[in-house]
This record gives sequence, C-alpha cells and structure tokens, in this order.
Amino acid sequence: AGGGRAALRACGAHNVCRLLTRRAHGFYARDAGVAHRKNLGLLRRIMCQESTKFKNVWTTHSASPIAYERGRIYMDNYQCCITSIAQQPRLIYQKSKCAKSEKIEDALLLECPLGEMLPSPSDYKASLIVLTVQNWLLRLSADSGEVLEKVYLAGSCCKFFRYLSWDTPQEVMIVKSAQNKLPAAARQAGIQQTVLFYLAVFQVLPLSFIGMLEINKKIFGNSVTDVAVSNGILIVMYSMGLVRLYNFKAILEQFMEQPFNLGQEFNWNGQVGVVGKYPFGLPCNIKIT
Repeated sequence: AGGGRAALRACGAHNVCRLLTRRAHGFYARDAGVAHRKNLGLLRRIMCQESTKFKNVWTTHSASPIAYERGRIYMDNYQCCITSIAQQPRLIYQKSKCAKSEKIEDALLLECPLGEMLPSPSDYKASLIVLTVQNWLLRLSADSGEVLEKVYLAGSCCKFFRYLSWDTPQEVMIVKSAQNKLPAAARQAGIQQTVLFYLAVFQVLPLSFIGMLEINKKIFGNSVTDVAVSNGILIVMYSMGLVRLYNFKAILEQFMEQPFNLGQEFNWNGQVGVVGKYPFGLPCNIKIT
C-alpha cells in the first residue's frame, strides 16, 4: 500500500491540474509558507513547459526604481501609473513632476474590504497610501492619482517616517520611522540616544489612527538594531542575532494612555493641536513601561 501511494504521488507530482485540486481541498493550509511555495511551483511549471511561447509586447525604461502593485506599474516615483492587466500595458495617469519635498518614500495599495459599509464612495475603489519625505501620509486614488486624504505624521517626537508595512493585510498598517540618530555634537558631549524607532499604527478604510509608540533601549535593551510588526506580533531584532517576539495587540491595549481620532483637537504634554494636522502631527500615546 505504501509503495502504491508513493507511485501515485510520483505520478501526480508534475500534474498542474492535480496540484490545483489539492490546493483547493486545503492540503497545504496547515503549513506556513507551503501554499506560497506550491503556488510558485505551479507558476513555474506553467511558464516553463516546452509548449509555452513568449513575445515581447512592451518595453520601458526608468531612471528611478519601478514599483509593482497588483496589476499596476508605478514609475517616476509613483508619478506615472500603467496597467499591466490589459493585453498591451496602457497609461492610467501621469502626474506632473513633483518637488523634492514631495518625494514618495514608500507606498501600499489599499483595496475595498468585502461586505463592509464605508463612509465615502471613494473608499469602495482601490487607492494608494503613500508616505512622503516631508512626513505626510497621503491616500491617492489608484485610478487618477488624486489626493483623497492627507495626514501629517511628525510632531515633536519624531521627524523622519520612512517605511510602510502591513500588520494585518488590508486592515492594520504600520508607519515606521527611520532610526533616530543624535547629531555628532550631542554624541561627542556623551549624550545617549535611547529612542531608536517610532511606530504609528493605523486602521485603514476608513483611515483611522490607533496609536503611536516608541522603541526605547531602556525598555527593550541596548543591543536593539531593528523592529517590525506582522500579524499581531512585534518583532524586535538584536545585534547578537537574537529575535524577541511580543504580543502587539496586548501592548496596544495595556499601554495606551489615551485614544485619539484624526481631526480631534487635543492638549497633550503641553502641546495643543489637531491630530494629523500640520504642524502637530500625531501624539505618542502608547508608553511601554
């Protein structure tokens, strides 16, 4: 019986239809990463079979990096958007050249969640969340590049936000700062930098502010080198190769000092302003002790 099963597995190992059926039945659902590897294997078998023929339908060049998000090609620092779904790639929109102060550092594509009522008609269409060099978080229409929403991030605590990532894809987004570094004069004076990163947490569609926290050496240790958030886990990396994992949801619940909504007037640590508006930005309202 064992030999028969082995023969059956060997027989169906390269059969795309059989592998698709096994995937639909959930054979790989319990193993992290297996479904992704199987999908890539299927794609490779389809593309590399001898009967497959390819032809060049379109060529382009770009001096800046080319980004791709679900059927859309972005060039010229996200100023130009081209669809790759059509038989021949075609231009969706071309924005005028932006100033250096408006340069986009990172971007994520948002898609409408199924079965939910959203406050604005524009929320039901795909949009692009972008982070600019001047710490503005913008939501752009994926079809026209029009600015739908804008949030100013940097208050007195942090000046340089640079990275966007998903905690929960299409639900919770993380905006991460560059690593804080003291000026040379401060370092020479013996002043130590204890806060390495800031993380701002947002719920998306509708866009809402959850909170901001700092990654402090006094809390996490002096050898912290980097930090990330994924699937409800705060991942802290250390110089000696150590990685520590924390329950991110529990951190948000336990150490939230005061919740704030975008557009809300606030008085926080002596500062008076509006959440998400220039020049106040966002309050650091999650203090880990």
